[in-house]
Amino acid sequence: MNSYYIKIEGKRIYRFIENLIRFKINFQKIKEGSNYCVLEVTMEDFERIKKLHTSYQITVVKRKGLPYFIYLWKKKKLFLGVCLFCFFLLTFLSHLIFDIKVIHTDKDLRDTIYADLKEFGLEKYHFKINYQKKEEIRNKILEKEKDIIEWLEIEEVGTTYQIKVIPRVQKEEEEELAPRSVVAKKSGMILSIEASTGEVVVQRNQYVEKGQELITGIIKNKEEVKALVPATGKVYAEVWYDVKMSLPLKYREESKTGEQKQVLELHFLNKDYSFFDFSPYATSKNTEKVLWKHPLLPFKITYTKKEEVEVEETRYDEGDLLEKVEPLALSKLQEQLGEDIEILERKVLKKSTNLGRIELELFFKVKEDITAYQDIDLQSIPNQEEEES
Repeated sequence: MNSYYIKIEGKRIYRFIENLIRFKINFQKIKEGSNYCVLEVTMEDFERIKKLHTSYQITVVKRKGLPYFIYLWKKKKLFLGVCLFCFFLLTFLSHLIFDIKVIHTDKDLRDTIYADLKEFGLEKYHFKINYQKKEEIRNKILEKEKDIIEWLEIEEVGTTYQIKVIPRVQKEEEEELAPRSVVAKKSGMILSIEASTGEVVVQRNQYVEKGQELITGIIKNKEEVKALVPATGKVYAEVWYDVKMSLPLKYREESKTGEQKQVLELHFLNKDYSFFDFSPYATSKNTEKVLWKHPLLPFKITYTKKEEVEVEETRYDEGDLLEKVEPLALSKLQEQLGEDIEILERKVLKKSTNLGRIELELFFKVKEDITAYQDIDLQSIPNQEEEES
């Protein structure tokens, strides 16, 4: 019900009540005292009471229904306006796509799906699509990439679309390999040879050049070619590498002081904004308590516990730094060659100091797979007679 609770104060309250009855103003008496009373009246009757010429003091003590909301809007319109704006803004943002993730380990497949999604109109920072449109895009991608995709699903998670995909298992047709030889993909000294087919033409501890034949697919008997086969095998060799490093003699290190503080933070789109954080020291996050989190948008407010961090710079001499350089050089070598290598020997060839940096050249002996394949040029073999094995 839309009504007002009004308090009437003055002498001889009954006379005011009599006037209300005379003017046919409806009311309900809520409370009465010696010189006051509290009445409930409708919006229309309240407007009529305000027009009465009276010496009694009339005060609104409570509002119900529409009068309450009108009064609230007048008193809190700035706050309510901001709240309404934020509500409509969050509602608007919740209908946008902030991220698209294709869930698969194959980068080429992911890139293909990303390109197809963009082609059919599903992109970041665009509005979300309905179920019918989503299924339409899904079916178009399945049709376009039917040779490489078995199944695809587009799932909406908040403001992110997650695309789950299962690639089609390609049935590899057994093809008869062309005659070929195993050759060295790098120069080095042979350590071991494992030949499945073909004839080994080098020996252990023999130095070979890049591209040199190691296992031939040309099977001969007394210089006469008897057969051509696809040579297969595995050849490991000792390969030599020089790794150059340049590192600063001055080292910057961060350490925790044990001091802690609480900071109010706002997180939006993978960015953090701290409030009232005026510490001159660098800080690192420890724990955080989520005060409010939007169910759809990447937006939350946290009360974060941080630990103070001091930055200390230390100057090392050459001896201290050498202990740190070798693991870094080895890591650099493994990034280039892969993890499947064995370090046989290492040593420092050169070292020098220049402008606050140490320049090093390190030598590594590595056991490495140097197997590569090269097709046999049939035209280079005269009077070739093919035989069935």
